[in-house]
Amino acid sequence: MSYRIAFVFDDTLDVLDGVQQHIVTLGKELSRRGHDVHYLVGQTEHSPVPHTHVMSRNVMVRANGNRMRIPLPANRQLIARTLAEGDFDILHVQAPYSPFMAGRVLRAAAPDTGVVATYHIAVSDPFSAIGGLALGAINTHTHRRIDEVIAVSDVAARYAAITAHTTARVIANPVDVRMMRERASAAGTSESDDGSMAPHIVFLGRFVKRKGADIVLDAIEYGEQHRLFPAGTHVTMAGKGPLLEECKHRAASFTTPVSFPGFIEESAKPALLRSADVAVFPATGGESFGIVLLEAIASGATVTLAGDNPGYHSTLLGDTDALFPVRGRDTARILAERIARAIDDAAWAKQVHTREELLLDRYDVRTIADQVEQVYAQAIAKRRTA
Repeated sequence: MSYRIAFVFDDTLDVLDGVQQHIVTLGKELSRRGHDVHYLVGQTEHSPVPHTHVMSRNVMVRANGNRMRIPLPANRQLIARTLAEGDFDILHVQAPYSPFMAGRVLRAAAPDTGVVATYHIAVSDPFSAIGGLALGAINTHTHRRIDEVIAVSDVAARYAAITAHTTARVIANPVDVRMMRERASAAGTSESDDGSMAPHIVFLGRFVKRKGADIVLDAIEYGEQHRLFPAGTHVTMAGKGPLLEECKHRAASFTTPVSFPGFIEESAKPALLRSADVAVFPATGGESFGIVLLEAIASGATVTLAGDNPGYHSTLLGDTDALFPVRGRDTARILAERIARAIDDAAWAKQVHTREELLLDRYDVRTIADQVEQVYAQAIAKRRTA
């Protein structure tokens, strides 16, 4: 059975951060299966998907260690017209959500439309927990309209329980494993200028404190001081953010070459990640999941190492070889030694790589879409048998 589905998301689709990646990846797979997929979103000018309906203007704020966009009050007549024309079987709202846009959509939903909410966020500090509780209280009425609740991880499920007093079924973030592998294979292998396969360390992420770019630099500095890395080792740190110039200035004093290519387009990410002997993601917290870890694994990074925060720990199923501490005096030493082992100990690296690849079926978009379709059927059944 095919459904008319509307993803409801307060933010823009002009950038593909975690939630955007989630709904675009899942929506494309659902469309491939014959469902009619639409997006009811905040201010968007260059959507990567068809059937995008802009419902509100957005403003920038800071929250959970990030800059994010929140919607101004959406026009109720526009919402009513869009829902009437769409005649949707399912509204799939991304949570936590704003009362000014997604909340208004839920208030206007037809009685026989199934409503599903997916929670994406992790509590990063007491302030975010308090803010979540306040938002949950504001949205109490519209939350009663939700038929089924999903969370992308146990961490996100705890946030839903704390802030919305609801029990969520855990269905992970989707990764299009086939697409990542195809793009990575098309890019081939990466060689240094002299034709040798020089060891390559890759960081990909925003240059903000909690993403841990400084931890990577600490480890590179420690590795240089203790001669842990072989000759030719080089580092790529891709992304942008407020700490980028500070990191560039610091890396200029290293003997290990460190390049900063800036923002990497989605289509180019697999090639960069495939070139990594070691892909390093040392986020210190505020992560509900680890999409980028799975993208690195699917693209063919030899070893993917991750900061041992709750979201990444959950995604990697607690693999102690792949996880490293992100706080404490020994963090730089432990990470530097782990990177060196990934480069020097081929048997160990192969074991870690094999275990990481085994995770991919669990998170592949085809697996996730099967689970989400079941939830949609349950939500619709609740509405139409009541």
